[in-house]
Amino acid sequence: MAIDTGQPPGDNHGKLKEKHQGGSMGYQKLIVEHDVESAMSDGTILRANIYRPDTAEKLPVLLQRTPYGKDLSNVDFCLLSATRGYGVIVQDTRGRWASDGEFYPLRDEFQDGYDAVEWAASLPWASGKVGMWGGSYVGWTQWAAAVMQPPSLAAIFPMVTFTDPYNDLMRPSGALALGVLTSWMLSAGATMGIQRLDIPPEEKGKLQERLADVMDGMAPGDTFRTLPLSAMPFLNPKELGDIGQAFQDIIAHTEDDEHWAQMNIRGRLGKVAVPAYHLGGWYDIFAGGTLANYADVCRLAESDRVRRSQKLIMGPWLHGPRVGVVGEFDFGVRASDLFVLTNEIMWRWFDHWLKGIDNGIVDEPPVRIFVMGPNRWREEKEWPLARTVYTPCYLHSAGSANGLKGQGFLSWDEPGQEPPDRFVYDPRHPVPTRGGGLCCWQAALAPGAFDQRGIEEREDVLVYTSEPLPKDLEVTGPVRVVLWAASSAVDTDFTAKLVDVYPCGYARNLTDGLVRARYRQSFREPKLLNPGAIEGYMIELGATSNVFLAGHCLRLEVSSSNFPRFQPNPNTGHEVSSEEEMALATQTIYHDAQHPSHIVLPIIP
Repeated sequence: MAIDTGQPPGDNHGKLKEKHQGGSMGYQKLIVEHDVESAMSDGTILRANIYRPDTAEKLPVLLQRTPYGKDLSNVDFCLLSATRGYGVIVQDTRGRWASDGEFYPLRDEFQDGYDAVEWAASLPWASGKVGMWGGSYVGWTQWAAAVMQPPSLAAIFPMVTFTDPYNDLMRPSGALALGVLTSWMLSAGATMGIQRLDIPPEEKGKLQERLADVMDGMAPGDTFRTLPLSAMPFLNPKELGDIGQAFQDIIAHTEDDEHWAQMNIRGRLGKVAVPAYHLGGWYDIFAGGTLANYADVCRLAESDRVRRSQKLIMGPWLHGPRVGVVGEFDFGVRASDLFVLTNEIMWRWFDHWLKGIDNGIVDEPPVRIFVMGPNRWREEKEWPLARTVYTPCYLHSAGSANGLKGQGFLSWDEPGQEPPDRFVYDPRHPVPTRGGGLCCWQAALAPGAFDQRGIEEREDVLVYTSEPLPKDLEVTGPVRVVLWAASSAVDTDFTAKLVDVYPCGYARNLTDGLVRARYRQSFREPKLLNPGAIEGYMIELGATSNVFLAGHCLRLEVSSSNFPRFQPNPNTGHEVSSEEEMALATQTIYHDAQHPSHIVLPIIP
């Protein structure tokens, strides 16, 4: 099919556009092909849509491999890219939409990615150079292809994505990421799984109605409370084959074992041999993954050329559209894509690496971050920032830091002899999730920045707040908490959250994390607690970039649950089949001279 772009020959606007875009030819007619087949190494047929200008010239290829439907993905971007002289291919991944085979998340994207890149480069109209782009799972497909080193892959543009499925995605710090696992498997997995069943349409309709009830149950939290988790509707092999099996495998493999190792890209990033432009968001579920990917390729890549051809941009964004409003907080127009123009950045990136155009993008500073507070962009030379001063800020109280009315406070002074704080963690009544880096069902898991005061009113949340700051304080980089604690249980969780408190009392969450106690020493060899014993725990909160403005306060929340982002720890050391089997845990948080609990802040002088 040919499409006329409607741009008249000799149009002066087109000439100006060509100059601005660094090589766009302003092609007037496009060819669009649907369901173009390609055979993978094992003979499985995958199908793709192709958009390209009607020209005899050889074209560089932009390839996207997606499980979300080639007919639904980035059509406007594909058409615009074709007018700029690219052949654009969007392929349904194995077992999804129009492609054959069985879909088992992540497993088959390595060899399929290699095969797809080389097939795209071999098409009669292709120049032999391929670039890949996209976010989330579609970012994963880029990394999976890149570590296989297909000769024709010239550059990638991974956005809001991950490379370590255990730590970045499904079991951060050993705790099951219940919210993302259940919502993604039901919304992206089960919906397509039903469509591929070989059953009459009326039976599919009944299943879809049942699935809708289950998904609607996520918003009040009923679906997330399914026990045992293996009984989750639809997500078992008897109902939905490989989708169900994948879900069961995730909940069964609690340790970072060989099941996860076969899909782990993080440890293989040294094999990446292409330039990559990494895009992430401070409120994205994969903020840590994006930053680690950038830093690891810069550190581990075998080629100096590859290490020097990495770029990073981090905005105050969610796992979704790049807009200024993030949750309930507005970071301004500078935070929106109206200002950033991500597509223009991508085109410049690929114009350089796939067309050889010297447009200056490689000479720009490698790191660009959005600093919250002043809400301004800033360019840097590296990540983490070399000038960072990692500074401890200590927890204090007179023994009652429970809730906003408690006596907990933060200061730069080391503690003396202070009584500990205590709270009772009941997994039947977990602390609710309120914003943060979340995915993938907004009605149940609203991501972003929100006022935390409602959470901080609970007695099972310890609240430590600094005095109002006399001057601005910038915190940019990875944040961690060193917590000295004891529990009455044989296993439990400890959570922590960094908050920016405004003079009016508004408490904006920045970043958070947890530690599952039995994995405090190793994700491969769990070790239960000796109840009552004091131990030191490291809680990684991830990274942020925020200026606590003069008059604001730093705040740290400490608790033991964050539901439904994480599956509540039943405090038993094993999975339970009902709430009746769960146990209470009395948690004691120490902050004295022998046990100086503190938050380590990456302060920028």
